[in-house]
Amino acid sequence: MKNTIRIGTRGSKLALYQAYRVKESLEQKFPEKQFEIVIVKTKGDKILDVPLSKIGDKGLFTKELEVAMFNNEIDMAVHSLKDLPTVFPEGTKLGAVLERGTVNDALVSRNHLKISEFTSEHTVATSSLRRKAQLLKLNPNLNIVEIRGNVNTRIRKMEEGYCDAMIMAAAGLQRLEMDAYITEIIEPEVMIPACGQGAMAIEIKDNDPEIEKLVSAINHEETMITSSAERAFLNTLEGGCQIPVGSTCQINGNLVKITGFVSSIDGSNFLKESANGPVENAKQIAIDLAKKLFAAGGKQILDSIRTENFPEQKVELPLQDKIIISTRPADASDDLPQLLQNAGSKVVSLPMIQIESAGLSSDEVIKLKNLEQFNWVIFTSKNGVASFFKQLIEINGNTTLPASLKIAVVGEKTAAELDYYGYAPFLSGEKNTSENLLNELIGKYNPQAQNILLPIGNLADNSIQNRLSPANKVTRINIYSTVKPATADQKIMDLVTNNSYDLIVFTSPSTFNNFCYFYGTANLSKLKIASIGTTTTSAIEAMGVAPLITAEKSNAGGLYQSIIEYYKRK
Repeated sequence: MKNTIRIGTRGSKLALYQAYRVKESLEQKFPEKQFEIVIVKTKGDKILDVPLSKIGDKGLFTKELEVAMFNNEIDMAVHSLKDLPTVFPEGTKLGAVLERGTVNDALVSRNHLKISEFTSEHTVATSSLRRKAQLLKLNPNLNIVEIRGNVNTRIRKMEEGYCDAMIMAAAGLQRLEMDAYITEIIEPEVMIPACGQGAMAIEIKDNDPEIEKLVSAINHEETMITSSAERAFLNTLEGGCQIPVGSTCQINGNLVKITGFVSSIDGSNFLKESANGPVENAKQIAIDLAKKLFAAGGKQILDSIRTENFPEQKVELPLQDKIIISTRPADASDDLPQLLQNAGSKVVSLPMIQIESAGLSSDEVIKLKNLEQFNWVIFTSKNGVASFFKQLIEINGNTTLPASLKIAVVGEKTAAELDYYGYAPFLSGEKNTSENLLNELIGKYNPQAQNILLPIGNLADNSIQNRLSPANKVTRINIYSTVKPATADQKIMDLVTNNSYDLIVFTSPSTFNNFCYFYGTANLSKLKIASIGTTTTSAIEAMGVAPLITAEKSNAGGLYQSIIEYYKRK
């Protein structure tokens, strides 16, 4: 019997809320057991600049959590039920659902306008084709735009003028205690919700009777019936959360009513039907309703949408057959390997650093418990952000920051990592360097007598403290440690020795210095090197070596682009 049960979740504010709801429910039923939260980042969290409808949705927010279960890193995974594919991967199943929250969609608008008051002059943002189709059915003249990111980021974009209004799940806003932003709860007669919307799901392995018994004790039967019927409707139409399909199921006594729709993206071809029957037949009623819509023209609608969103494209492979060695640590949020692979290269991983959580002193723990004493927090890397919030969860049990705390970040990746945890930076350096951020911070705000927190890696220099300390109190906490791996893969090292590769990529001075430790320094001049930026290049040049490539923009996208341009010139 397991004494500590590990609950897997995404790290966003809403996902953590849901995971803690599950944790609290289990603790009430099983006070003798220990339950802990484990954060796992998913594909859907990493792709923020592409419309969801263009990248597919099967497992977009769930796959990595399932992998963690199979690797015995977690015992269960908590999801928004609407994010779960209707068919579970082999070896997993739906263990339980908690009592459903508000099913409806909600309107958030700048001037408190209602849906009925919108005109062609108004812009409404949503990342859902289901919502888009129903909005355009209501008003074909509306301007609909994509929007991604956490709730705070979306609201900030709206307030800055990106759009006049947004449609979001009411339950998410309510769970984040942001329901004050809701202008209108949209009735299902106006906008049919997503299948399973408002429900929290617990996914488990199907061969783990102990965990199954635990979660079944907190299952809400009515929610299981209604949401399972909606998911059966969706599955029958072979839909997903990025197809204009929705349904809502309600129980009244011993009877169930399900209403569903399928639509073209522009709402011009809209099929909607309802069906009733005994509660015990809810799933079959939903299946029959979906088949009816499918036969009535739904098949043609869905086939057309899939062709539009996933057309066959001629793929260019500028790095065809190139063997590129990456010295970055294997990291689910690292875009570089995928970018290189998409261009045709074979990416070989030779991690030359490891990121580990730092052990904090009692004084540092107290500082993290009392963040209200700080005016600013400065993050210089995504590792700093991730480690900071991981420590907050362990210390405080949540990721809540004081509303008065201003956040400054270096670079787009750091800002994206911050967005993942539900926060937007007050200041973001336009370039990917600490020096640039400091120039902006001092130039715009000239901080004086400010209490500044600097959660940073153990190898970072003191340049930030040195520049800010004369006029401010700067508290540095080594929130994570960058360490040399114990060994290096000899087969990959042999590729370098035998010149059986095209490029080796270094993304920090540490990756290069640690590589030299394993490889030696005698043949460094023969290396074919790509460097992520000037800081890394300086460390390489200090060893008497000239990189073939130095990225102009110090991030994964900039390095990728520089590699592409280098091979175009050759």
